Amino acid sequence: MRRHPVAVRMLISGAAVVLLMLVASLPSRLTSPLEAHPQFQGSPLITPATAAQSTSVGSTISYNFTLTNSGPDPDTFSVQVLPAPGPNLTGVNATPSTSSIRLAANTSATFGVIVTVAADAQTGQDVRTVQVTSTTDSSIVGRAVITTTVTAPTATPTASATPTNTPGPTATAGPLCKDTFEPDNDPGSAKELRPDLGQTHAICPGGDQDWYFFGGLSGKVVTIDVPVMANGLDLSLSLYDAAGNLLAFNDDFPRNNDPTDIKPRIQSWRVPANGRYYIRVRDAAGGGGTDLSYNIVLTSESYGPTPTLIPELCTDLFEPDGVPEQARLITIREVQPNHRLCPSGDADWIKFFAKAGARFALYTDSHGRAGADTVMVLTDRDGVTILDFNDDSGGTLDSRIEFTPTVDGFYFAQVKNVGDIGNQFIAYDFHFDPLGVTSPTTGPATPTVPSTFGTPTIPPFATPGTATPFGTPGTTTPTITPGGAQVCPTAAPYPPGCATASSVTRMDGPKGQPPYVNGPAKDFIDPAFAGVWSRTDQVVASRQADRTWMWGPSGLFGRAELYQQANGGARQVQYFDKARMEITDWQRDRSNPWFVTNGLLVREMVEGRVQIGDAQFLSRVPAQIGIAGDADDRTGPTYASFARLLGPAGDRVGQTATAMLRRDGSTAPAAGRPEARLQTYVPETGHNIAQVFWDFLQQRGPVGDGKSEDTLVDWVFAMGYPISEPYWARVKVGGVEQDVLMQAFQRRVLTYTPSNPSGWQVEMGNVGRHYYTWRYGRQP
Repeated sequence: MRRHPVAVRMLISGAAVVLLMLVASLPSRLTSPLEAHPQFQGSPLITPATAAQSTSVGSTISYNFTLTNSGPDPDTFSVQVLPAPGPNLTGVNATPSTSSIRLAANTSATFGVIVTVAADAQTGQDVRTVQVTSTTDSSIVGRAVITTTVTAPTATPTASATPTNTPGPTATAGPLCKDTFEPDNDPGSAKELRPDLGQTHAICPGGDQDWYFFGGLSGKVVTIDVPVMANGLDLSLSLYDAAGNLLAFNDDFPRNNDPTDIKPRIQSWRVPANGRYYIRVRDAAGGGGTDLSYNIVLTSESYGPTPTLIPELCTDLFEPDGVPEQARLITIREVQPNHRLCPSGDADWIKFFAKAGARFALYTDSHGRAGADTVMVLTDRDGVTILDFNDDSGGTLDSRIEFTPTVDGFYFAQVKNVGDIGNQFIAYDFHFDPLGVTSPTTGPATPTVPSTFGTPTIPPFATPGTATPFGTPGTTTPTITPGGAQVCPTAAPYPPGCATASSVTRMDGPKGQPPYVNGPAKDFIDPAFAGVWSRTDQVVASRQADRTWMWGPSGLFGRAELYQQANGGARQVQYFDKARMEITDWQRDRSNPWFVTNGLLVREMVEGRVQIGDAQFLSRVPAQIGIAGDADDRTGPTYASFARLLGPAGDRVGQTATAMLRRDGSTAPAAGRPEARLQTYVPETGHNIAQVFWDFLQQRGPVGDGKSEDTLVDWVFAMGYPISEPYWARVKVGGVEQDVLMQAFQRRVLTYTPSNPSGWQVEMGNVGRHYYTWRYGRQP
């Protein structure tokens, strides 16, 4: 993630210029001013400002807009369709034709919004907001309103958007549609699409749409492609989950930079959870014909992604082995020679059986071959949960992981090359060696963490002595004996890095407080994550400080997530109760303050889009998950409640937050409190931070090992910029409704509960848990 500067100043010579944009013809119930943007020069970036059409149930229509970058610099803009302050009809779905547009200075581009009206949709007016956001500074640069009037079908026969097996929309005799898979015009009649087995279909008659389903395995990467499409068709692909939520969409995929190639493709989509998924194919203009056929294929990929192999150049003895399901078994003391990483992006998966309590070494040996720089990921028995990760070891570019399982079973290792560079000459041998059985009386031996940065070998959960984003080192490295064992006391309190699985216990905190951990958190998948956590939460875990968690008692789920600009196309992440840590560029110096970054999870959940690259997003429904309070609270605000409140509010410092936020996103007056006084204005997003939250962000206290004090957080690193004003809400806490002040930031949510004990009145929301549940459909 790129960190924006703390302040952006614009020098404007002469008299001050006031820009007031009034959007004509808007419905009286909606006010939609354009927000300020560095490239805005007095004209809307999106036109027209309003658009309206009428259609009947069971049909599809489209709206066209022009986006103009009138500024002096190139920019990338994201496009999304949001609910507007007006009716949103059940069964009406609005989707942009593209989620991202790159424009040079003073250029324009057109895009569409496709509105699909189900056969059982409500009738009436449906109002949506088309919103365009600059990905450079996350500011909203334009909005338009679309109003769709949905009517019931008339008695006069018309061409229906739901095709039948009749030969065309008129009674004129003619050839039958050449599609043996019909009927397949809705999810109920969808035909199964199996991996790597293409099918040929036809769009016939006009307005026809074809539906498919496939079984998705959590974490698996697939590409949905239309490699062949007849002239006269302009197809689009829509991907849905079993609940009907749109997960991905593509109209024209940029193939080899050929603007005349308009075949669609949904590239390298990672399945969020086990289940059935649906694909809809239709012509963007509602066309069709008896001879207008196309091919569709569901291509399986590695957890990576991995391009298709070239057998005559790249096949080794162990291919295919690009996914865990194809992993080749290796037995103890076996050496698998001459694995090839070819072509670029190739991934090799190896499966092995390991007994609990025994210790094993997995490592690669490239024999110094040019181009070979392996990266190894160790996963649990599900082939998804990451247990360990290593790049370089022993002063070489080879990888090595030492592993002591706690459960008997088959485990997996994935090997890739740095930067996903591959060719037929990049090869390595894979070794699986025993290191002995751990004594039951002494516990497992302390593993070592190889490093290429010259730092000493340390226990994996000790605090690394790297610099942190807060200006001072985290904690000192615990004492290590010559044999590698750490000197730790046998009872609490435990110094940093001394808690073990048996010594870490969860205990109930005082009333209104979360549980705490007696001893440091464990289960970090990278020492850099442990270092960031230890600086603020180590003293809370060891009960040296009585304050709220910044991250949470322990590391939760770790995995590799698709990110287009990351090394190899995937980045290492770990979820915590309060947030998610990320390593996007693991070739960066680990002492760099931004080696570990902190995800913009709140912005994604509020806006309803999953970020998979610097300017690449997948559309989702905003998270209907309660921000604070009891899990069964059905009236308190959710992340989706903030979706209409993202526009800048202007400098209101000195005023008091007196709005009460309801679950549906509407607001009502609330009593003013002095702690809700607006103290700081943030020009980057145009929002104000409440006094009680600003004091929290500036607080000092014990850090690291508790022997020194410092400002607890660099608030931009920890929080990001505010994306809303602070709002009061009625939230059920412990079964009792209470007033809670809450404010959404890009990375986290802050809540203030006046009735909580001191030190716990301001808390970080459980954003990490909420985001994981929203993205993957299950608790981490």
